[in-house]
Amino acid sequence: MARRRFLQSLGLSAAAVSTWEPWQARAEAEARAGQLTISLFNTTDLHGHILPTKSYEGVENLGGFARCATQIKQWRTEQPNSILLDIGDVYQGTPESRASDGQLLINLFNKLNYDAWVIGNHEFDWGFGTVVKSITASAMPVLASNARVEGKWSNQLDKTHPLSKVAPYLIKEVAGFRIGIIGSVTPGLPAWLHKSLLADFFAADPLKSIQYAIKKLQAEKVDAIVLACHFGLKKMFGTQPAPDDFANRVNEVTQVCREIDVVIAAHTHQDIGNQTVNGIPYTQASYYGIHAGRVDLTFDLATRKLVEKHVSTKLMDASVAEDPMVLSACSKELAAARDLIATEIGEFTAPLPYQGKPGEPPAALLFITRSIRHELESRGEKIDGVLHGLFIDDRDLPAGKQTIGRMWEVIPYENRIATVEFTGADLVPILEELYTGKYATHQLDGFRVTTGEPGPKVKVTGIFTPDGAPVDPGKKYRIALNAYDAQSGGRRYERLNEACYLAGANLKLHASESRDALISYLSAKKKLGPEDLRPV
Repeated sequence: MARRRFLQSLGLSAAAVSTWEPWQARAEAEARAGQLTISLFNTTDLHGHILPTKSYEGVENLGGFARCATQIKQWRTEQPNSILLDIGDVYQGTPESRASDGQLLINLFNKLNYDAWVIGNHEFDWGFGTVVKSITASAMPVLASNARVEGKWSNQLDKTHPLSKVAPYLIKEVAGFRIGIIGSVTPGLPAWLHKSLLADFFAADPLKSIQYAIKKLQAEKVDAIVLACHFGLKKMFGTQPAPDDFANRVNEVTQVCREIDVVIAAHTHQDIGNQTVNGIPYTQASYYGIHAGRVDLTFDLATRKLVEKHVSTKLMDASVAEDPMVLSACSKELAAARDLIATEIGEFTAPLPYQGKPGEPPAALLFITRSIRHELESRGEKIDGVLHGLFIDDRDLPAGKQTIGRMWEVIPYENRIATVEFTGADLVPILEELYTGKYATHQLDGFRVTTGEPGPKVKVTGIFTPDGAPVDPGKKYRIALNAYDAQSGGRRYERLNEACYLAGANLKLHASESRDALISYLSAKKKLGPEDLRPV
């Protein structure tokens, strides 16, 4: 039933997913018709997932790179005239990938002879050094037409620079046809990542760099132009689009860049098998290897014209075997990760509620904030409060034994802990912004906050210290938060971001990460329940 609901959420039936065109027969028919098809197989947003995992809808045993590898090999056997790409966010997300500093996935790309991969924003989560290491280890080009390093376009760098390997585009000749592939990364990196993680890397607005690449490819007389971009289309919440957090640039690009034949997108973790945007075919292979993507470009051999474009994704469920080569190459890392995530660190004596309301943080959130406080204070850092949100979706944290793996679910991204000094007056507009809208899961722990009546905009009526005194508007209070939120959380929290960079705010990035704080805190406490996690 769960799998059926998942397929229905994609607008697919089980029969539609299991049916796949016999490509060999098609190739024979094309040869008779004087045509030739070149295919671009693609993965995206793997986030380090080698093994099957579960979807956001809770469907188990889906995806994983090992299944994608099996499918890719099958497609290659059926269709030797092919190109293999990854569209970014390659390695962040699993303990086995983290243990190798991302090199596990890059090595697998090398083994499967990927033709190129596109830089994603999460490549930088572990710092600029990891990006350099990954690009250096890559046997294939790395694409990002809008990449600037040390104030230069990447292709202008001295050849001794490790990021000179980053190219704006790739021309791949297959069966006598030249396919131009433009890479692009979302320009939202500064809105998500602290400058220390980016070093001298900057992602410029993609539109102009894509236009430049198109002109270069036209001069090179390519037969087709494919945009492989680590951004996509806006998600919808009901009838309302999500706020533009730099993820949604495909509509703009396809309106202007009419020369693009196909868009292969990423970042928004959506499965889009076959869609048209401004008349241009558009596809996106979801996330965690739950789908593998395929683009088929059919050319007329006599005229060399592109006569047909077909885009699709395929579900990587239990019907697709896990590739033995991938499993063998990762066996040590997978075994170590399996042992790590199974490690018990403590117990929740009862479920920790997820639901709260402005000014009344729920126990699930207080588990995170108290963990961050414990982490900083154990390092001699004095703080007055912790500002944080929830990553889980409307689910209480269940009672029972808790493992390191469960903490990876509570906080799925590596987020460095930061501290900043806000005045009492600063806190009011910050909290009103955080309490309003779709993303209103954030709360301030360490203070008691009162609010007005619920409405389109939540009004803060009072902020009080633990002893009941109102905060002093002119006094500074040291608040802990994660670095992602401090950078605006993808433009969701502009007031927060502005306050973090005011003169005298003393924003400081600490070595500790929020997930490690959860593990340390629960390990120290051994048992926690809602009664231990009450608001101030």
